[in-house]
Amino acid sequence: MLSRQGPRRLFRLFPPRQLSRRCLSSSRVMTSSAKGTDGMALQQPRQFPTTGFEVVDPAQKIEEERLPLYVRDEYYPMRIGEVVHEHYQVVAKLGYGTSSTVWLARDLRNGKYWVLKVYINTLQHNQELLVYNYLAKAPSNNPNQLGFAHVRQSHESFQIDGPAGKHDVLAMTPLGMSLKTFQNMQKERVFPRELVAGALEQVFLGMNILRESDVIHTDLHADNLLIALADDSILASVEQNEIDTPCARKQIGENFIHVSQYVLGGRGALVISDFGQARIGAKQHGNAMPVPYRAPEVILGMQWGPEVDRWSAGLLAWDLLEKEKLFDVYDSESQEHNDACHLAAMTALLGPPPPAFLEKSPVTRKYWDDDGNWTGLVPLPTERTFESLATALKGDDRDTFINFVECFLWWAPEQRFTALQGYMHPFLRGETLPKDVD
Repeated sequence: MLSRQGPRRLFRLFPPRQLSRRCLSSSRVMTSSAKGTDGMALQQPRQFPTTGFEVVDPAQKIEEERLPLYVRDEYYPMRIGEVVHEHYQVVAKLGYGTSSTVWLARDLRNGKYWVLKVYINTLQHNQELLVYNYLAKAPSNNPNQLGFAHVRQSHESFQIDGPAGKHDVLAMTPLGMSLKTFQNMQKERVFPRELVAGALEQVFLGMNILRESDVIHTDLHADNLLIALADDSILASVEQNEIDTPCARKQIGENFIHVSQYVLGGRGALVISDFGQARIGAKQHGNAMPVPYRAPEVILGMQWGPEVDRWSAGLLAWDLLEKEKLFDVYDSESQEHNDACHLAAMTALLGPPPPAFLEKSPVTRKYWDDDGNWTGLVPLPTERTFESLATALKGDDRDTFINFVECFLWWAPEQRFTALQGYMHPFLRGETLPKDVD
């Protein structure tokens, strides 16, 4: 059974009304004056400044323009103050990525705030939207399940027309900063044991929901773990700030690129987010996962499944507590050389793969002989053990942590701990291993 008290909440980052740039005051929205097509009364949209902001030099690349594959016409030219889908008034820009921009919007029907993720217009297949819609209908993904609060949920999706095509839009509950952002704020850029345990408890509960829903995340790391807002009054302050001190922006013809300026502090649950690389179904093929977190079966072109997320969980635990990574990007120019270095590092740390694992793919013959001896094009690293690499804890605490990570880093996917097994491990319970456990 799971903990009766539920997972620990250890993410009290900032007071709920503090932002990265300034403390902000709250605001009131204007009263109703119209009705939407659904008959609901709509609040009057607020008027946002058209002057008084910093104008960025047109020659300077900002925000999404700095992305290597950026194409201007692919992005929707959103303006702060614009109303989309009849009742969402956009009040601030929160961020951007290779396939979307992210905005804070207020629902004119009820004053509630939502995040709008506005995708580029050239997506042939919107995997993230597909996964969110699938999760919304999954029986195991419901508010009565303990892990529901630890998986990001969609509110609704719709399309808007842009000057160069249609754009998918996903509406979601606003969340705070990522666990990685919070980690980078720490003096040593790592967390104490108690906070790591509290984070992993919540991740495991969310992972269990995904497993029962037949969803493989494939991109599980601290950047994709967001901290919920315990008090959303900060969002009204963000809106008011855009009126009092509007963000800088760059004008291109009649359109603008706004500068995102907010990092929201969180005090709530840790939430698994970003399903752009997720897969539906237990049997998958092909490339997946960020390179340092890539499971061996993915590197070797084998069929893979939900066990790849368990591999990621072990590396996530390590990266939250330890300064030195277990695995890295070794050669960004050559995948063949990088794979060889990556598998050599795994072999040095975990020992040779079992014969049954080697038989799953002919590609393994590039790296090991029939007896599991390393024959790859790079030598094995020397003196690479968990004991030599783990420095954050001492004595029994260190041994317990190493055992915990080892439970997830097995060559054979079926031997890796499940999320619920990890949830009950002594490391997360603040205990040490029994003396009879090696």
